[in-house]
Amino acid sequence: MGYVIGGLIVAAIVVVCVLVAKKDAKEKDEMVAKLTPEQKSRLMEAKPDFVEESAWVQAAMVAKITEKGSKCDLRLLWYNTTLGNNENGEITIADASVTKAQQTEHDLKVGDFVKLYIAPEKTVGSVKVVF
Repeated sequence: MGYVIGGLIVAAIVVVCVLVAKKDAKEKDEMVAKLTPEQKSRLMEAKPDFVEESAWVQAAMVAKITEKGSKCDLRLLWYNTTLGNNENGEITIADASVTKAQQTEHDLKVGDFVKLYIAPEKTVGSVKVVF
């Protein structure tokens, strides 16, 4: 009986992960479809500038801003030529946040290009906007 319950819990977790992945993939496809040819070209021409062995700064475009109190969550699009995952060679999504003060100070809006710090091996601060 314990194995059945354990199996059901694992199955539920897998189903939730698949649903979240599909939602993110759909959102990414919609965001990429809305890009102008100039925006796509600018993203695809952005080269990573390595600042550490496994960390780099690269141009990204703000695709969505969600205000949450004193913070703003950003969905950023960037061109992956560095990570050897299933999105290598594609425009993909990264999530970062900035304070509302930073967003106002730099007048960040959808469509703006920013510098994105990416450090996939770090657990804290692995993706952030660099001003």
